[in-house]
Amino acid sequence: MASRWTRALVVGVLGVTALGACRSAPEANGQVAEPEIDATPSAPTVVDVPAPTHDSPLAPSPSSPSSATGHRPDRAGVFRGLGTWIDIYDERAWKHPAATVDDMAAQGVRTIYLQTSNYNRSRPFVHPEGVAGFLDAAERRGLHVVAWYLPGFRDVDLDLRRTLRAIAFETAAGNRFDSFALDIESSIVRRPSVRTARLLALSTRIRRAAGRAYPLGAIVASPRRMRQDPGYWPGFPWRGLAGTYDAFLPMTYFTYRVSGRDDAAWYTAKNVSIIRQETAGMKVPIHVIGGISFDATGAETRGFVDTIIERDVLGASYYTFPGITPEQWKALRAVE
Repeated sequence: MASRWTRALVVGVLGVTALGACRSAPEANGQVAEPEIDATPSAPTVVDVPAPTHDSPLAPSPSSPSSATGHRPDRAGVFRGLGTWIDIYDERAWKHPAATVDDMAAQGVRTIYLQTSNYNRSRPFVHPEGVAGFLDAAERRGLHVVAWYLPGFRDVDLDLRRTLRAIAFETAAGNRFDSFALDIESSIVRRPSVRTARLLALSTRIRRAAGRAYPLGAIVASPRRMRQDPGYWPGFPWRGLAGTYDAFLPMTYFTYRVSGRDDAAWYTAKNVSIIRQETAGMKVPIHVIGGISFDATGAETRGFVDTIIERDVLGASYYTFPGITPEQWKALRAVE
């Protein structure tokens, strides 16, 4: 297991940058500063974003098949069951979206989590044609697609524009994302109190623009990791976020911290327990993100799935799709 701990040395705040075959997880996605230019891609599939208002949500109307209605359990339905992840670095998947979706469907995947961009990219969609390809292919196969984006919180207006562009994206065939999830982890704004204030303000603006019926997810850093490093994000606003988002998606990357089936199960259970403690009485749905797929063993995956079933969470997934092995898929298919 020495290679795991070698990889752990390159962990940024909570994630790891790509190193050889090791993937760049959401926790490390986009941590290198680049010019923040909100350039509009030339792809005709991008819909202009109207000014956000209470009366004119960007999301499809409640009567649309791609939107959820009602209370939180209904809105959170898109996060239910087995999911899988594509980030902006999965080049092969972006080149072959239809074939990739076919492979996902064959493994029993219900929801695809598709990254649109991050705060330091020069445009709101890194792969606009690929996004359209995934949405159209997923519609044909009956899969949900959730857009996700990594904000930096330095320029909240930029983060909001990029989020709303994802929510408003529509293909030539009329297909759209079923939901949006915000990847909450960047610490480039060094003062946690400022970061928290900007996160909550951004979240409120996203909900206002998307509308009350539109499903929103909060991708959060490992709760266990946050407790071990209290200086990273003290006073993380669990309850404030639970009032805005319909589900928490914790990045429970046990391969960075432990090894073996029992420890993978323990680490996963600990993360679920912490969220439930922090949001006591709110009954927040949880979709657990496990992995990293490139580093996890089949036995560890079985331990992860054991906890998912025992703790009765809403759903689960492995990060990312290209690294999932046949042995891992065999275990993951038990997630329902």
